[in-house]
Amino acid sequence: MKSPLTLLVVKDLKESLQFYTEVLGLKLIENHSDCIKLKVEHHEVIMFQGTMNSIKYSHGYNANSTLLFTVEHLDQKISQLKSKGAIFIHETPNENRWGRYSAFKDPSGIVHELFEFNT
Repeated sequence: MKSPLTLLVVKDLKESLQFYTEVLGLKLIENHSDCIKLKVEHHEVIMFQGTMNSIKYSHGYNANSTLLFTVEHLDQKISQLKSKGAIFIHETPNENRWGRYSAFKDPSGIVHELFEFNT
């Protein structure tokens, strides 16, 4: 197998393009009427236009898929994304054996996480 890509089906491609590039800082690689390709470091994300928001589920309990964005200063990044309109699920960051994290939703209701590894 080769390196995996991430595929997201979003409700509004134009709104998602703005969120993922301007709020999260992903780089636009290709832009078509029905899909876009973005890149963050060595990982590519392909998005297709869907018709509905994501299915509601309990994040961390129901099976799902999440992009995990690693950051150096979690609290600072949370503040930055909140100032740009990102909606976070957790009031304060949570912890696990590897570090601290906080989940947020994209405009289609897809949940992703910021993660800061323990040093």
